[in-house]
Amino acid sequence: MDPRRTRARELVASALTHVETQPARPSCNVVSGPLCACREALRGYLDALGANAPPPLRDRAQGIGRLILDSSPADPPLGNAILQAGRALRSC
Repeated sequence: MDPRRTRARELVASALTHVETQPARPSCNVVSGPLCACREALRGYLDALGANAPPPLRDRAQGIGRLILDSSPADPPLGNAILQAGRALRSC
């Protein structure tokens, strides 16, 4: 697999882990709607990368990190993980 895709896969998996563990945290400030949308998008990206078929450029992580950051500016690690995954996904 291309090293960029491998890195994108790692970052998307990490972001997905952040999203999936978010509701379990006692200080959870993220609204559930954006969190669910983000989780579903990341799962789709991870599946596509695993199948070696990344989504078309126009469909790659457009704004999901910003959606989370806007929803919960007090929790930057979650938004940053998603933004990093989005950047890596767009470059693969």
